[in-house]
Amino acid sequence: MSNDGLNSPPDGVEGVELKVTLGGTQVDAGLREFNLDPSDAERREIFFCERADVHGDRIMLPLLARGIILRVRQILGSPDDSTVKLRGPEGSVDPDLWSRRTQAFGDVARIEGDWTADRHLVSASLDSEVEGGRIDEVVADRPHQPRRLLSDAQAELLADLLVGLDGVVILDPVHARKWKRGAGRLGAEVVAELWELDDGLRFLELSMRVDVDDDPGRAQRRLEDSVRDRGLVIDAQQQTKSSNVLERLVKAAVRRP
Repeated sequence: MSNDGLNSPPDGVEGVELKVTLGGTQVDAGLREFNLDPSDAERREIFFCERADVHGDRIMLPLLARGIILRVRQILGSPDDSTVKLRGPEGSVDPDLWSRRTQAFGDVARIEGDWTADRHLVSASLDSEVEGGRIDEVVADRPHQPRRLLSDAQAELLADLLVGLDGVVILDPVHARKWKRGAGRLGAEVVAELWELDDGLRFLELSMRVDVDDDPGRAQRRLEDSVRDRGLVIDAQQQTKSSNVLERLVKAAVRRP
């Protein structure tokens, strides 16, 4: 379900993150066209948490099915962090209720539009810093204890959403490199992030954040045009990026002895 055709997010959302994804052979082409040198990028290891459930040949993603994403990141040269995110179509997260629920947390709580092609969602997230070395400790433990990577506020939010963490596992990492705004030949407000999985899946995401008053619809078209003008083909499957990545990671977790 999406908000196709909407040109502005709901009241109470002040900004929008716009995203364009390049996949397959377009990844290396995009790195060349935007002159993105991997040695200049910030290195990250991104771990998602899900239940590793399979029914027959079907991979089940119960948290994602509710629009809930749990993520922890190791960031070379910066503090590690964890994120609890709620993402869905307009109406799935009430901006006013979210703001009141998280007003004590300041900048670590955010709500914004999340736009990819014609899929216009609302994304609400609560972040927390993770103590250095903690992620490696928890990943190494069996069974996993993802609660140790969350702040009390994040755990309370999940409890409010009736999400239990028993049986939730920490999946294999996504190896990522992120370039700052305006790196290489990117636009001044555009950042780029390369994701690579151990099974060979790769994609390059270009993104930018704009205020609601800056006409997000027009900015989105401008971002997409800047990619196509370089002869690059935007991934037709970019809307299913999250589910594709999580399905592959859960499948790897299930197959592991």
